[in-house]
Amino acid sequence: MPFVAWGKFSTPLNSAVRNTRWSYLVARPPHFASAPVVVETTRSYEMPATPTLPGGADMRVEFYGSACSFWLDGGRRRVYVGRFDYASFPSDEEARNAFLTLWWEVEGPESLAEVGRAAVRWLERWRERPAV
Repeated sequence: MPFVAWGKFSTPLNSAVRNTRWSYLVARPPHFASAPVVVETTRSYEMPATPTLPGGADMRVEFYGSACSFWLDGGRRRVYVGRFDYASFPSDEEARNAFLTLWWEVEGPESLAEVGRAAVRWLERWRERPAV
C-alpha cells in the first residue's frame, strides 16, 4: 500500500485518517496589555500538539464530516468513543495519553467501519484493565 507524509508521520494513502478534522481549544495572546488571554475553539486538519493545549482542554477528532468522532472531555477527564461509551481517568495527563493511544489505534484502518471497530476494541481493553 502506498504511504503519504501526513504531519510528522506517514500514513497509508487510503487511510481514514486523511478525512479527519480536529477541534480543540487554543489560548491566544491578549489584544492589549491588561486584557486576559483569549481561549477559543480552533478547527484544523492537523492534529494539535497536546502539550501546548490549556489544562483540562477538550479535543475532538471527526472522521468524514462527523460521521464518526472521538473526543476528550478534559474537564471530566474522559475519552469518548460514542455518546455514552467512555473511559474515565484519574488525571488530565492520563486522559490525554489515553486519547492519543486511541488515535494511534484508529489511524491505520481504511474505512469508517474499521475505525469504529478499532475504537470499540480500545475501549474494551481499557475497561478490562485491573484497577490500580
